[in-house]
Amino acid sequence: GQETMIGIAPQYSELNWTGLSFTPEQFKTVTSIDKAAWEEEFKSHDAHFELLSYHMPQELIDTKAALEQRLAAL
Repeated sequence: GQETMIGIAPQYSELNWTGLSFTPEQFKTVTSIDKAAWEEEFKSHDAHFELLSYHMPQELIDTKAALEQRLAAL
């Protein structure tokens, strides 16, 4: 596997593509991380996290923060 922003993901060569017409280029396209899109996604979560923070487990807040840090490092 390969370390990504969201964890470890398999590489193209690690999967069995027998009987499928799916190129390495297609795999790269569907597994790529769009940094700008993820930044917008996290921004859209901010209001919900603030609204629900009283009832939200700290682990979710910590997970979001960790993902944002990993994204910033890209």
